[in-house]
Amino acid sequence: MAWRVVDSYMIRPLRSRQFLLILAVLIAVSMSIAYVASVPRDYERFMSLSTLGRGMMASDYYPSNTPDIGLGDEVLWHIQVYNRMGEAEYIAIRVKLLNADMPIPDDNMHTPSPVEHLYEMRQVVAHDSTITIPLRWSIASVARESGEDGSIYVAVKELLINGERVSTDVKSKDGKNFRLIMELWRYNPDSKEFEFSWLDSMKERRSVWNQIWFNVK
Repeated sequence: MAWRVVDSYMIRPLRSRQFLLILAVLIAVSMSIAYVASVPRDYERFMSLSTLGRGMMASDYYPSNTPDIGLGDEVLWHIQVYNRMGEAEYIAIRVKLLNADMPIPDDNMHTPSPVEHLYEMRQVVAHDSTITIPLRWSIASVARESGEDGSIYVAVKELLINGERVSTDVKSKDGKNFRLIMELWRYNPDSKEFEFSWLDSMKERRSVWNQIWFNVK
């Protein structure tokens, strides 16, 4: 019986050491989890651009619920920009008038349309925030011209954008298939210029823009 008593006394310290070892491992794992949870995680850097209609929804873009817009018809859109770049961003929305044949922004090269913008809106957007900018516009002046093939072309000469009269000279056959382009530009403090594209978290180039088509009556 004596050897069994000695054996039980030898086991107790052994079990105590195992318990302390397991406890130390659990504490280390817990501290590791707490550290990982406390370290800021990388997230995708991006900005988004949306154009909403009069009722702040993806509808009701035209005064008469058709894309046919007459001289002086007031159109109200709402431009929304969401910023998830990690800091406040100084942005510009550049508005351009194009027909169906004029070049749009290149989504592969992330370059803007080479057409000169008619109007620009600038604003600061805080990180993880959305801003809404109204875009109220109408056609102020048009001209009708005859093409060499005998077709009639409608040229938009002036637009009224947020109360400002701007000149242009974009024409389209029968007044069909005009479009307004809204490009999102970001101010780069290094170059001290607005740029159409930026780098995301994976160092890939990104850009965003919207377009809405319409016809001139």
